[in-house]
Amino acid sequence: MNGVAVAVAGIAGAAAGLGAGMASVWLERRERLEEEELEERRAYEEDCARQAEEAAAKGTEATPAVPWKAERYGWTWLERWLAPVLAAVGYAAFTAHDPAGRGLFIHLLWVTVFVHVVVFDVKHRLILNRVTYPATVVALALSPFSPGLTFPHALAGAVAVYVVFVVQSLLLGGSVLGMGDAKLGAVVGATTGLGLDTQHLGAVYAVIAAVLIGGVAAALLLVTRIRGLKDPIPYGPFLCAGAALIMYVGPAGP
Repeated sequence: MNGVAVAVAGIAGAAAGLGAGMASVWLERRERLEEEELEERRAYEEDCARQAEEAAAKGTEATPAVPWKAERYGWTWLERWLAPVLAAVGYAAFTAHDPAGRGLFIHLLWVTVFVHVVVFDVKHRLILNRVTYPATVVALALSPFSPGLTFPHALAGAVAVYVVFVVQSLLLGGSVLGMGDAKLGAVVGATTGLGLDTQHLGAVYAVIAAVLIGGVAAALLLVTRIRGLKDPIPYGPFLCAGAALIMYVGPAGP
């Protein structure tokens, strides 16, 4: 691809990223996340007040209440800046790497989906069924036309990653991976594929890449004290990064 095409792809990616951010804002309203948080905060504050009253009645000192950490809603820097930048970089990189054709457009579609997941998960620590269910179906439907994939490989990847993540979530009580991550794992598996031969282990490599990227990122967040040991770190962005990396280094396709 020439430089003009890559530049145009970057601009298109920025626009797609804004669209992904817009979808995130719409979905958080659709899911009534702010109203849900207000209800949870009200219940939490009432519980703290009740405990303080009980402690005062017993003449004991109440346990200090942990301040509520409110989430942000609507347009933030994540939708305005992070989503367009990530999508622009992804569009430009795949356009420079892939030949023009349906394979490239399929890859760009998943870049857009992954950008939305990253933004939404970072902001709300939540991956919506409204996104993962349709994405899995679309991935399976597009698998015969996707570079390096077939429908059996995509289906095997989706089932294998989902099952492994569900088992891990049940064993660890959701402390590392939640059910949202497991459903995103199905998307990752369907877009990277899994077979019995060494040429179709994309889903395995994607998960390994996600673990490595996540480990490095978590270490950096801890070292810089941006996050503490007890602070939750969303895993969805690392799964998206792992899948995008494997799609990039894998077959480009027609």
